Parts: sequence; C-alpha cells; structure tokens
Amino acid sequence: MESIRGRLAASCFTLAALVCLAGLLGWVLNYPPLRTTLVGFPSAWPPTLAANLVLAVTLVAASLPRALPRRRAAVVGSGVAAVALALLAMSMLSEQGGSPVSCLLILLLGITTQILFRSDRDGAPIAAMIAALVISFALLMLAGQILATEVRGGAVQPWHIPILTNVAELLLGLGLLLTATDRTLAEYRASGDERWPMPLRAVPALMVAPALVLAADLILFGSPEFPETTEIWGMLANTLIVGSVLLWAIARLTRQRSTLRMYAATLDAQPIVMTDRAGRIIHWSRGCADLFGFTAEEALGKVKAELLQTRPVEGVTEDALAADTSGVWRQRRWVETARDGGRVQVLEHAHEVEDREHGSVTVLSITDLGPMLRAQSAIAESDDCLLLAAEAHKIGIFEWDVASGKLTWFANTEPLLGVPLGTLTDYASWQEVVFPEDRDLMAKRLDAAVWSKADQISLSYRLRLPDGSIRAIEGSARCFYDEAGALIRTVGVNIDVTDRVQQTAQLAAREAQMRSILETVPSAMVVIDIHGRILSFSPAAERLFGHSANDVIGSNVSLLMNDEFGLRHDGFLAQYLRTGQRRIIGRPRMLTARHADGSEFPIELHVGEAVYQDNRVFTGFITDLSERLRNEEQLAQLSSELTQIGRINAMGELAAALAHEINQPLSAIANHIATAEVILESEQISDPLHERLFNQLRATREQALRAGEIIRRLRDFVARRDIDLRVEPVEAAIREASALVLVGAQRLDVSIDYDLAPEAPFMFADKIQIQQVLVNLMRNALEALRAIAADQRTIRVATRKLDGDRIEFSVSDNGPGLAKPILDRMFLPFNSSKGEGSMGIGLLICRRIVEAHGGKMSAENNEHGGATFRFTVPGGERTLGEY
Repeated sequence: MESIRGRLAASCFTLAALVCLAGLLGWVLNYPPLRTTLVGFPSAWPPTLAANLVLAVTLVAASLPRALPRRRAAVVGSGVAAVALALLAMSMLSEQGGSPVSCLLILLLGITTQILFRSDRDGAPIAAMIAALVISFALLMLAGQILATEVRGGAVQPWHIPILTNVAELLLGLGLLLTATDRTLAEYRASGDERWPMPLRAVPALMVAPALVLAADLILFGSPEFPETTEIWGMLANTLIVGSVLLWAIARLTRQRSTLRMYAATLDAQPIVMTDRAGRIIHWSRGCADLFGFTAEEALGKVKAELLQTRPVEGVTEDALAADTSGVWRQRRWVETARDGGRVQVLEHAHEVEDREHGSVTVLSITDLGPMLRAQSAIAESDDCLLLAAEAHKIGIFEWDVASGKLTWFANTEPLLGVPLGTLTDYASWQEVVFPEDRDLMAKRLDAAVWSKADQISLSYRLRLPDGSIRAIEGSARCFYDEAGALIRTVGVNIDVTDRVQQTAQLAAREAQMRSILETVPSAMVVIDIHGRILSFSPAAERLFGHSANDVIGSNVSLLMNDEFGLRHDGFLAQYLRTGQRRIIGRPRMLTARHADGSEFPIELHVGEAVYQDNRVFTGFITDLSERLRNEEQLAQLSSELTQIGRINAMGELAAALAHEINQPLSAIANHIATAEVILESEQISDPLHERLFNQLRATREQALRAGEIIRRLRDFVARRDIDLRVEPVEAAIREASALVLVGAQRLDVSIDYDLAPEAPFMFADKIQIQQVLVNLMRNALEALRAIAADQRTIRVATRKLDGDRIEFSVSDNGPGLAKPILDRMFLPFNSSKGEGSMGIGLLICRRIVEAHGGKMSAENNEHGGATFRFTVPGGERTLGEY
C-alpha cells in the first residue's frame, strides 16, 4: 500500500503483532506484567494471542508490495476464522478457555480478511462494515475495562476481555477498516491525486462514531457498571446504519465521479476550443492538440485565428452559415494551418455560453474534414477506375426502377454490351431483344427471388440485336424491397461473354474429340507433372494396369513400375529438370510395369513433353508387350524345337545303326556265354569256385540279353513303335534298376532308401522303359552326390498312389540341388549340367518315355537341399491267373 491510509493500516497491523508477541513472551518467561496490564483482570489466553499474531503478520505481509499474494492472505484469513470458531466453542464449554467475546472478535477479523483479500473492490464495503463492528465492540470493551479499574471503584466482569487481546483486536480492526475504505474509495480518487475531500477522509471515524460516543460517555460520565444490553445493541445498530449510509453515498459519488471522468475524457478527445470575446483561447482540448499539433501550454492565451492562420475555403463565402431556430449555433468551413505547416480543412460549430470568470465564451466544436474529403476523392477515383474496368471487361452497370420500368446505365456503359446507345431504356425495350426462351426463364427466376426475398439474382440470357448478331450476357443484380416485401429496384452488372461462350464451345468440342480419341486408342496414356504425380489416366490405362483413374490421380507414377525402376524414377526426373539431358523423352524404351494385383509385365514406353503457362507435363504412351513377347518366344521355341528335332532324327538314325551293329556282338557274346555254361554243366566238378564261375556266367548272359532288349526297345522308341504295356510289379522294377545303377558304384558309399506305397504294388507300363527312366534319374543323383561327404550321400526312391488310379515315382537326393537356369531348361534337348562329356538328351528321352505312358515328369529343388524328380505312370492290378 502506498497511500497514507495504507501506511497507517500497516502501522496498526505491526503494533498489533508487537502486542501479541509481548503477551506470548510474558507466558514463555512467566512474567505476569506482560500477560495482563491491569490488576485483577484475566491474563491473555495464549491461543487467542497466537491467532491474532498470525493474522497480524499476514496483514503486514499483504500490505507490503508483492510480499504476499492476495489469495494466500484470504486463505490465512479463512484458517484464522476456523481456529477462532473452535476456540469460541472451547471457551464456552470449558472454564479453562479464554474470553468468548475475544474469540468472537477474532472470528470476525478472520472473516473480514478473507472477504477483503478474496476480491478487489466488490467485498471491500462489506469488509469495512464488519471491521467497524469489531472496532466498536473492542472500544466498548476497552471502555468497560477502564471503567472497572480500582481507580473508578468498579469490579471486573466475566465478559471483560484481557487487555492485551482487546488492544490487539482493536488495532487489527482499525487497520482492516482503513484498508477496506481505501479500496472502496479508490475509484473516486483521480489519477495521480491522493487528496480526498474532508468528508471522505473522515469516513472511518464516522463509521465508528456511535461506539466512540458511547465509550467516551462511559469513561467520562458513566457509572462504574457496564451499560445495559440495550445500549450495546443500539450502538451496534447505529454503527451499521451509519456505515451503510456512508458506503451507499460513497458508492453513488464514486459512480457519478467515474461517469463525469468518462464524459470529460471523451470530450477532451474531441477537438474543442473555448475563446473569450477577444478570440483568445481559454481552453484547448487534447483533441485539438492531436489535430493541430499545438499543446495546451502553447495555445492558451493566443488568438485562435492568428495561431492557426484561419482563412475561408475557396469557393465558400462567409454567408454560408448554418444556424438553429434561435440563431445561436453557427457553422463555417475553414482552412487552418497545423504546427507542422500542414493545411487542415475543418467544419467549425460555434456556440455562445456565459461564464462567471470570462463572461461570454464561445465554444467551438471542430470537425476535421480531411477524412471526408479523402473519402470523396477516393470515391471519385473509384468511379473512374470502375468505368475503366467496365470498359476493359465489357461490363454494363445498370439500375432498374420496377415501378416505372426505367433502365439507367452508369456512365453510358450500355454500348459495352454490343448494344447501341439508347437501345435498352426500359424493361419493355429489354424484353424485345431477349430470346423468348431466355425471357421466360429470367421471369421465373425473378419471381422466385421476389418470393424468397433474395438479396441477389443471377443473370444469363442472349440478345438478338437489330443487325442480326447475337450476344451472350451474364451478370448479377442486387434486389431492394419495400416494407411490404415488394421489389422496388435492382442494381447490377451485365457482362458480354459472347467470345468466352464461343471459346468454351470450341474447347468443349475439342475436348470431346480428344476424349473420344483417347478412349478408342489402344495404347494407354498417362500424364504426370514435374513431381511425378499422375494428372490423367486414360481408359486404356485403366484396363492395362487394373487401377481406376480416381484411385491413381494425384499419386506418384512409381506405383505403376517395378521396384527397381520405381525407386529411381523421381531421381531420373529431377536430373532431367536440372540438366535438360534427355534419356527417355522421344525414344522408345522397353520397361517392366506392375499391375494392380502385383504382377509384372513388359511394356514399350514413349514419352513426350509439353510446356504451357509455366507448367511442364510429361505424357507417356504405353503398349503391353506381353502378347508380342510370348509370340516371339513361341516362335523361337518352335524354331529351336525344329532344329532339335532334326538333330534327334539324326541321332535316331545313328542310334538305329548303332543298335544294329551292337546287337550282333551282343548276340555273339550271349551265344559264347551260353556255350560256356553248357561246357561247365557237362563238367561234373564240385569245386566252389566252379559254382561261382557258373553263376557269374549266367548273370553275364542275362545282362547281355537285357542290354540287347534295351537296344531293341531304344530302336523301337526311335522308330516310334508302340510300347509294350503290361502289368508289372513296381518294387521288382525299382530294385532291378537300383542294382543296375549300383554296379561299380559301391565306392561312392551311397545309401538308397525306399519308401514304396503298399496300396500301389503294380503298374501298367513297359517295365524296361520305366527302368530306363529310373536308371537315368538315379545315375544323375549319383553325379550330384559327388560334392557331398561320403557318409552323408543318400538317394531316396518313393512311390505313392494318386487320384485317377495313377502311381507317382520320385527320386530324391541330398546334393547341392539344381541351378535355376538349369531347372528352367531341364527337359530341353542338349541341356546338361555335367559338362562337355554329356550330350544332354537323357532327361528328354525320359520325358518322352513318361509322356508315351500318358504321364508327366517334373523336377524341383528340395527345401533343405538336393533335388527331386517325379513322374507318373498308370496303375494296374494283376488277375488271379497271373499270380
């Protein structure tokens, strides 16, 4: 607090804190004079002293600038009130408690603090009233204590308050009263003015005047006995009445003063000058200082006409005055000079008033005409600009008076619509040149606008001029209605859009033609911008890529490419825009595109570039090469097969010749072995070596005969003879083929595992040819296992029953598997992974054998290494006679 009342209140709070501290020290030091100042009176109760001390310290801190927030002071006040309420109950229920009256005053002081610091000014009058009651009661108690001293012969009463507590509460109440009244009267005080009128300065004393009078009466003229209860209640009622009247009067004075200050500030902001009879300035408002630049100190006492170099406006005579019926008010336009030399044109209103000090005073209310003149100049300039714009854009500005039907054109803009001047003078002449169908449509629109009381109506119609030409007109108009809702006039614009309509029609025709071309052209078309975003997606592109135009427009074109090219596309585009070096534009490219389902297909891409209005786009025409490449591949494959067939035919002839030549020595070998068997049989020798030799000769003869049979079958196969289909046991055929493969291969340490399906014991096939297939597959497996450790080489031969009464054979190994290029061309002729030593026709012959049996042959790599070859043959059942 910086006011005198604030500093006085802070002093009261400080004194109260010192009194409470002295009482508490008396209890701590056990020094009775500090606990009670009058003999025979009760000592101050420590809890009440502590409560008063806490409240006093809080108020001292709150009175200091930025020492304690107001909300915290209010919280402390609430806490002290709660403690006082508890002490009051204790003092009334227990004889060891303190004075109930003292506890009640502490409760009121806490409530006052809470109300005062919770809000700024709204609770200040209420806090002032409660503080006045506390002071009045404390004064009355203090007077009673003085009256009851031994000097006056009185006796101490039970309601007497301990003197220290009484003084502390009196000081706290006085400080709170000063603080509350200071905040209540804060709005009355002018800015920077700390002085109040004398009646306002005495407000705190007047609020406690009834208690002061009663206390003085008790001390000076009263009896030793305390006054009656009625006198006490009367004093409190008088305090409330006086305080309420004072605060109500203060609030009213404050509102009036605030209103007057607002009016004065408002008037002071306006340019107002007061002059005496000699024309000297006796009042110069802040508005005048802002308008002319002269301060009040520079203007007061000067003649206004000389200070401002006042002169009439050119073209306006002094007779151009305006006055009211009494002839008192006058107004005149002047040109006056500001402090910086600038010219200010003003409208001055003069009014004569009488003043006690200066006699007749002229009050001059000045209006700056500068903004109005600038606005008029701006309007004129705007009209000129509007006319220029109307001429540039062929805009006719009109007003239609509905009652008279008259059409008025702003600045004769009627010819801007291609209409001769004076052609459209009223509504009837306008209807004569408007197309009948457009006239009916405009009439319906106008009726709908009037019915809905629309503020605006749009215009669109065609005019047929006398020379036979047709003009297309568009525009809008603002509608005005009377109180009854009837249309009285419209103001709007008409724009000649004939050229635009023709261009739009031509553009629409070209767009329709282009759309028709794009919808029928077989190549897909995609248009992108410099950021790679798709701008256009033709129907052919939708069919080719499987995307709809709505889904891809706005997306990056990379979604139509495979990963390899799509990730680099934006970089290629940025490099071209930076360097201008063309790589694709104007040159056909073979690329791989991506379908909506994720599949990839080959395309041929032609890219073109277009630049328009600082925009650059790229157009791509895309052709699907899948069908063409398939055709080319089929042609290449057919050519290759024809070549291979020639080679196979040649090989067939060679095989036939070899079979013929080899059959003769094989037959001779078989005959010689048979002869050796006969000789051995004729010799009755029981030597074990003789028996072994005989068995070996017999096995050799069987294999020689079997080799001859194979050669015969091969010759029959090459000669395209029918195969010898019979019901053969599956397991026997497999084990015979395995034994043939393992002859001379034991050194490879290969183990053969069999997994034969018991439900498929027989096959309907040529046993020799199927064994030829098995032998070829197992020998290929042996070759693959050479790269595997000896103790890990395994060949697995398995069969299983398939649907349709077919048997599937499979030969698997755990070798390194087949490379993908080999796997893709596995069954083509002269394709081998064994090097130059192999002709590469073994698997081809195997596939031909399987296909001749109506089966299929395939190959695949195993998941955990190695490869598996599969082929199918028909299954069979042996009859009882064949067992």
